[in-house]
Amino acid sequence: MQPASAASANTPGTKNPSPDLRRALPRQAPARHQVLCGDFAAYQDPEEEWTVEGFASAEAAQEYARRFIRAQIEDLRAEAPDPEALRAAYFGWGEYAATEGLDTEAWVAHCIANPATSPRDTNYQAIEP
Repeated sequence: MQPASAASANTPGTKNPSPDLRRALPRQAPARHQVLCGDFAAYQDPEEEWTVEGFASAEAAQEYARRFIRAQIEDLRAEAPDPEALRAAYFGWGEYAATEGLDTEAWVAHCIANPATSPRDTNYQAIEP
């Protein structure tokens, strides 16, 4: 039988590790959300991808990704003669951002069809954790 102090250290639904092992286990940090960014010119090259971590909510991570994508599209807009050329430019050499719960294809289509109307729309740095 386990001493009361060992039993109270259990996490519901898990086995109780031995006292020595329990001290060696890392404490779990609170859940945080992240955005994976990269360069389409080097798509899925680990050397060209980076993660922005530490968003307190999925919504905050999604807003960062939306602003990041919009900033990329707005930077390319002046060089593109039409929406199809802008789409090709973005997917050819723009930088991407992906996070759980964000439909990036739909957001890219929205950004191409609807230019930014405020500097806030592209200011992803303002909400970086």
